[in-house]
Amino acid sequence: MRRSPPSGCLEEAGGKEARGARWPRVVLLYVGIPAGAAGVFLLLQWRAVVGPLASETPLVVLALIHYAGAAVFHWLHVYQRDALLERLGLWVTAVGIGLNVAAWGTRGLIVDHYPLSNLYDTALFFALITAAASLVATRTSCHSLLGAAILPMAALLVVLGLLYGNDVHDLPPVLVSYWRPIHVTVAMAGYGLCAVSFITAVLYLVRDRVRVEWIAVFAMMLPVLTYAVISDGSILSQGVFFVKLLLDGQRVPMDPENREFLRAIVPGVGAIFRVAFLGSACAVIAFASSLLTDRSFVRAIGHWVTRVVLVVQGAGVLVLFLQLRQARDVVALIDPAQRSLIPEIWLRQFGSRLELTARGGALEIAAIFTACALTGFIALLGWKPERLLDVLPPRDVLDRLTYRAVVLAFPLLTLMVITGAVWANESWGRYWGWDPKETWALITWLFYAAFLHTRLVPGWKGRRSALLAVLGFIAVLFTYLGVSFLLPGLHSYASASAGLPPGA
Repeated sequence: MRRSPPSGCLEEAGGKEARGARWPRVVLLYVGIPAGAAGVFLLLQWRAVVGPLASETPLVVLALIHYAGAAVFHWLHVYQRDALLERLGLWVTAVGIGLNVAAWGTRGLIVDHYPLSNLYDTALFFALITAAASLVATRTSCHSLLGAAILPMAALLVVLGLLYGNDVHDLPPVLVSYWRPIHVTVAMAGYGLCAVSFITAVLYLVRDRVRVEWIAVFAMMLPVLTYAVISDGSILSQGVFFVKLLLDGQRVPMDPENREFLRAIVPGVGAIFRVAFLGSACAVIAFASSLLTDRSFVRAIGHWVTRVVLVVQGAGVLVLFLQLRQARDVVALIDPAQRSLIPEIWLRQFGSRLELTARGGALEIAAIFTACALTGFIALLGWKPERLLDVLPPRDVLDRLTYRAVVLAFPLLTLMVITGAVWANESWGRYWGWDPKETWALITWLFYAAFLHTRLVPGWKGRRSALLAVLGFIAVLFTYLGVSFLLPGLHSYASASAGLPPGA
């Protein structure tokens, strides 16, 4: 039996016309007021009416707590259908948005320029747009499950920013341009809307009764690849997990080409993640076998292994952060293969200043969090799947939301490509040079252009266009993170390094 919309839902107030008439009110009430309050707070700081904050980190942490808390309230409302839980989810999200705006603006006051210049800045803005779009989609569609599914992604983006760190560096000359705020703002805004289209597309596939095992095979491949690739493959080859050491907040190169950096072993973590790798691989094999044989006990094995992997991953993350916090003798943890190459005189001079922090492996640790989130998602899908189908929004609602998110995102992605080309001509004297970042930005644009084209082609709406939205966001993530860290190019700005150890 289909559940009725919760009290106050816009679905009860006149269908499409009511939703179209009232969504600006939703934006004003839940996004505009918190953002306006944050703007007043920033203005008071700027005019020295209140004492300026020395760091925006407390505001960032509070925003993270609110996003996570709002997701919990939304999940509770999905199953309890209590109007109070619905309101708490919406207003806690709104407060989180206000805190996010205040944190991002305070960052701008501290660095004294438009705060979109590195991974930390962009992660905060990316999270802000994702959370705001999540709130509007949740409120106007009357389905709390959207907020419950999208807000964890905003929280993960904030975690990525915190892991990367908020150190202040001078802008590279290429970033000193009025095109930077225009180009990066439209890019991050577009990416935030793409994140919403990704979640709604995945939920559409679940609602369309795509077998959970099909989704699980592809989703669980991410943990497999994560543990196989991160830390230069050392988890599989040596059973250890490396984190790059920092000296005065900067990585220490071990060669003149900056291809290898000084690193330390985090005790115990590699062995745990090796078990997580083996478990994830077993889950993929079990799910694939269940699709081929259609045997229920094989499918059950896959879901039970997934739950065990989730527990192992959680233990690995806990041990990782405990070791990072408790590390005292950092020199003793240096990779033995590198230790013999470093002169003792350098270690005596700089060893006490070496830092073992999460920032040394920010992207890798963020990948681990993402792997945990995907494992948890598959574990949730496998736990009472019929119950989940009962609370999912109808397919037409999810299809409409995916389409609207892409319709809003596509012009921004188009402006991203155009303004990037103009900025490239200003900086490097050419509009297009097939730099990896440029190439993948174009690939991302083509995915969403194809998505919109499918809406005009008979037989391509629904499941096929949802798959394109999923692939498009994978391209977004690779453009945003993968290109910057894996593919060398002109867009790699944030690779600050300390001096090379003498003799290394």
